Amino acid sequence: MFKGDRNFAVGLFVSIAIAAFVFFVVWLTGRTGTEEMSRYTLLFDKDISGLTVGGPVKYMGMNIGSVVEMKLEQKNGIRIRVDIEILESTPVDHGTYASLALQGITGVAVVNLSTDPGDHAALKRMEGEKYPVIPVRITGFSALMASAPEIMGKLDSLLTQAGKILGEENQNAIAGTLENIENLTHSLAEERETIAEIPGNLNLTVTEIRTTVLQLQDMLNDLRPGINTTVDNIGQSSINLASLTTRVDQLLLKHERDMSRFMEEGLGETPALMNETRAALRDLEKLVMELQDDPSQIIYRQADNSVEIDP
Repeated sequence: MFKGDRNFAVGLFVSIAIAAFVFFVVWLTGRTGTEEMSRYTLLFDKDISGLTVGGPVKYMGMNIGSVVEMKLEQKNGIRIRVDIEILESTPVDHGTYASLALQGITGVAVVNLSTDPGDHAALKRMEGEKYPVIPVRITGFSALMASAPEIMGKLDSLLTQAGKILGEENQNAIAGTLENIENLTHSLAEERETIAEIPGNLNLTVTEIRTTVLQLQDMLNDLRPGINTTVDNIGQSSINLASLTTRVDQLLLKHERDMSRFMEEGLGETPALMNETRAALRDLEKLVMELQDDPSQIIYRQADNSVEIDP
């Protein structure tokens, strides 16, 4: 048994326990008490179950700080504002993003910071925000859990459709289709000889078509001289017609005055000519009638002062 001062032993034990607790806290948060700290804001619009105030913040797996405040806000939609405090030496820029990761199997969530490759500008505080805002990405298991309701909904819809497809009516339709395919297969098997002749018939048809095309080409070659001559004749006829038209135009222009005089004077005397012609026809008709009554008038015509003697 311990024979010394019991109070000293209890005090020593308590001091060791406190030192161990402080060391654990320093190890957990990544702080030594001398580094400068910086605050940043994360805005989550998804479920952040497992994340609590005091939870660790890691940069590529290394503890660099902790969550200092969590608040629900309804500005521009419902979001959860999470303020973190991390070592000032942490390389945070426009390529840095935050994500949630589950630690072990306890369901405790931690904030993990990562940076895209490449050079990026420094992250500055936006207007209206108290601290610079680090964008949030849903990655890994958190992304799977966030999309789990949508996946389950699609899976349920898929199972419903599968149930409809496997229904009795569709099963009968599928069975009928398979039976038709089987009948078609048997029919094709019975007509295998006819089917085997199809390629030969196609080759023969193609040969005949090629022969016909060659004959048409020869015919066109034979007709080409006559066609060329006909085209030349048509061209010459067009030239002659154009020349004739030109000559007629020139003739009309040359005798335009005579034609005008004929139209004005000659056609104006046409009614008188028609009247005289009608009068001459009437006299001729009268003469013909008199000759029919007494043809002797052509040979002998009695004198106006002659005396008729009775026999």
